[in-house]
Amino acid sequence: MKTLLVVITLLVSVTLSAQTDLKADSLRLRQLYGESETFDAAFEQIKRIGTDAPYLNLVSADGKVFSNDDLTGKVILVHFWFLTCGGCIIENPILNRIADTLKNEDDFQLIAFANNTNEELQHFLQSDSLFFGKRWSTIKHHPVLKFPVFADPDEEMFNKFNSWSYPGNIIIDRNGIIRKVIYRHELDMSEDEFFEYLMAQIREML
Repeated sequence: MKTLLVVITLLVSVTLSAQTDLKADSLRLRQLYGESETFDAAFEQIKRIGTDAPYLNLVSADGKVFSNDDLTGKVILVHFWFLTCGGCIIENPILNRIADTLKNEDDFQLIAFANNTNEELQHFLQSDSLFFGKRWSTIKHHPVLKFPVFADPDEEMFNKFNSWSYPGNIIIDRNGIIRKVIYRHELDMSEDEFFEYLMAQIREML
């Protein structure tokens, strides 16, 4: 009986904590977006925190295969972007730094979904160029990506995570639970500060 009471107390505590966090997030998002469709979309995604992440069974643009079996027990940073997104291109070097910093950490995986076809991604990875208008244009000084990229042209995975804007970042814990939803445009941070912030959120779960 005593054990049951302890379990019930813990469940009530977790529930109240989640409700408090959701209320705080709601206030934060209202300050950012006001009463708008953007607020509604952002709040719907925030409500995914604490729920199971979607099942993953993927083949990257360069042929690497990932499934839930490969990712079980790992902390996962999921990134959403697309090739012609200026903010995304700026954020890629930050993700490279994270991939480099944690390259020897077996319990971490960074994966990125791009709202582009596999053909476009392969061209990008091989030639460092994008299709603008009617021709391919070289991206000057864009770094080689140090993390796997998956085609998501129909935004299937984007929608499964209730995502609403690019670029975006989601952190999944070792138990496959969504724990963080992070958008740099919501944070007043430099590139270095954002790198340190992401690293702190990841290390908290490792």
